[in-house]
Amino acid sequence: MRRCRGQRGSVLMLMPAGALIVLLLGAIAFDLSLVFLRQRQVSSLAADVANDLASIALDVPTFRESGVFELDPARADSAGRSLLDASDLAEDLTSATITVSGSDTVTVRVTMSVDYVFAKAIPGAADGTTVTASATAVATPG
Repeated sequence: MRRCRGQRGSVLMLMPAGALIVLLLGAIAFDLSLVFLRQRQVSSLAADVANDLASIALDVPTFRESGVFELDPARADSAGRSLLDASDLAEDLTSATITVSGSDTVTVRVTMSVDYVFAKAIPGAADGTTVTASATAVATPG
């Protein structure tokens, strides 16, 4: 059995580089999965609030008089703000818009800032990103 004398110790040089690469890829995967999680949470929040507003913001006097479903924009805005403020994500929300279009459609658009965990350690990298979601619900008599 012969040993190659010139290659002795080369594995010792490659092992730290390999471990660093695995650590770096794990950090990237963690940050991107955090952004994906936040995107799903914001999307769910927008859909839930829009769905709730389709019934909460009903203009009750108009409905009792004529039987027509109409949404009250002022009521939709105030109820939507309180629903958004009561959510677990309220601290991280950057902006939220609630729009009533027509007489029976409400749209909720929510924006949230997401801070990276590991990318902050990389010089020149962004500290975070912004995720946005919108949802639309139509009030229909059921």
